[in-house]
Amino acid sequence: MKAAVLKKPGVFELVELPEPECPPGGLIIRVQTTAICSADVKMIYKGHQALSYPRIPGHEIAGAVAYSDVPEFKGSERVQVAPGIVCTQCRFCRRGVENHCKEIQIIGFTTDGGFAEYLVVTPQGVASGIVNQIPEHLSFAEASLAEPLACCINGQKSLGITRGDVVLVIGAGPIGCLHTMLSRLKGAQKILLADRQASRISSAVSAGADRLIDLTTSSLTRVVAEETASAGVDAIILACAEAEEYPLLDLLAPQGKICIFSGLPGQNPRLALDGNAIHYKEAMVVGAYGCTAEQNKQALELMASGRIKVDWLITHRVSLEDIHLGIELVRNRVGLKTIINF
Repeated sequence: MKAAVLKKPGVFELVELPEPECPPGGLIIRVQTTAICSADVKMIYKGHQALSYPRIPGHEIAGAVAYSDVPEFKGSERVQVAPGIVCTQCRFCRRGVENHCKEIQIIGFTTDGGFAEYLVVTPQGVASGIVNQIPEHLSFAEASLAEPLACCINGQKSLGITRGDVVLVIGAGPIGCLHTMLSRLKGAQKILLADRQASRISSAVSAGADRLIDLTTSSLTRVVAEETASAGVDAIILACAEAEEYPLLDLLAPQGKICIFSGLPGQNPRLALDGNAIHYKEAMVVGAYGCTAEQNKQALELMASGRIKVDWLITHRVSLEDIHLGIELVRNRVGLKTIINF
């Protein structure tokens, strides 16, 4: 089979590998689409804390069951694969927050992923519930975006966004657009979507924000004051890595919440937050990382029902042979979502 293998940071090659064998109690998925995530780009050029080499990256995966040794799957089923293979027994798994399982294996990071024609799902992966059937009228390409939507579902669970809230999303890439649509679904009264890249702002129109803010020409502080009568926003979602550039607590209403959704630069991960401002505003700062298998199911259901539409996010499609082009598109923030079509 053809596969794109990361041998070490900066050494990423398309190679021929033997077609994998189906493990007892497992599955082989013939990959149909894998979406490229910014985390994939980061690992290819800089490595990643969860990565071991050599590795086939890719964790936003949809395909069809090619071989099965699992009674529930007879073969040819259209499936989406969540990336987290967990122990199912630890206290985090029992609490439904298996993305914090200490034994977690992550497809595309610690095990081989979807930048290949075939993907092995181990018995533990089957037991973890990572294989989800795709609803009939949902395409493989749309289903491959279930994982990033699931991450947004996870990110918003602590925010408690509800009817009447004003939400500020900083970062108008694919994740920022998904957060915008999810916030609207939860009943947000007003959503502000901001970015420093004009092309991202224009591409994000379909996300449905009430106001798109070009940060190269507009003051975020002034716009928030205008849109909230100086009251501040109820939730801030950081869908970018430039958290230190924004006066987050100044933008926040009393009892508001800030979600650090995107990872911060390794060389500068600190945030300057006024402890007294957090105290007097009764503000809350929460983090978000990854998603669960159940959240992947929820994401598929939201897309299948039409409540979250993701097809418009896909702006570029490349073949596996052109994966380096796809990586560069994502690296340079060209368009929104780039997917590999097999």
